[in-house]
Amino acid sequence: MLFMAVTLGFFVENQREHFVEHKREKDYIRSMIEDLKLDTAEFSLENMERETAIVMYDSLITLLNQKERTAFEQQRIYYLARLSLRLSPFPILNDRAYEQMKSSGNLRLIRHKEIADRITKYYFNAKGISLNDDQTLSRLQSLIEAHGKVFDGIIFQRMTDLKDFSITAPPGNPALISEDRQDVNEVIVRSHYIMSILIYSRNFMISLKEEAMQLMNDLKKEYHLN
Repeated sequence: MLFMAVTLGFFVENQREHFVEHKREKDYIRSMIEDLKLDTAEFSLENMERETAIVMYDSLITLLNQKERTAFEQQRIYYLARLSLRLSPFPILNDRAYEQMKSSGNLRLIRHKEIADRITKYYFNAKGISLNDDQTLSRLQSLIEAHGKVFDGIIFQRMTDLKDFSITAPPGNPALISEDRQDVNEVIVRSHYIMSILIYSRNFMISLKEEAMQLMNDLKKEYHLN
């Protein structure tokens, strides 16, 4: 009788622990789904800004390459050069639930190996965001240095509203401080490389968004969550 009582006690305790861990697993998955929802929304918003920036850099390169420009085109060059720098977004990955599970050793709670592998794969792929951000920031800093050789900083200053930080096109026919072909070409080349990395990151974010949406749907199905 004592043996049966001890055995039953172990069984009940094991079942209770199994129930608690399954509940914790489901709670983590709920949080992860919310993170994935935020990711997909963030990727969509950031890519809208990327599309605008890509068009701006392309237009800027075209205008800088022209030998003769109208007053409007000169205004446009200044406006595009200044505003495009603000439209090179740095997305934020929402990985709170995954990082909590990883740091606490609770990734083991995910019983289905295929699901666990896909979660790990998604967050591994998402690390590409940080690498892309580092490269974009480096190229932006390089472009800002090149701007100093071609653009009049006082005109940039007058274009900037000091209260709300909005940017407006300058009036008149604002001249570049240098039309030297080498200086202008340096701005063109560096703008091209930023545009290129924005195109790459846009495509990367589209792919990552699709992966996030598929993972989110599969988690809902696997864990019977609406």
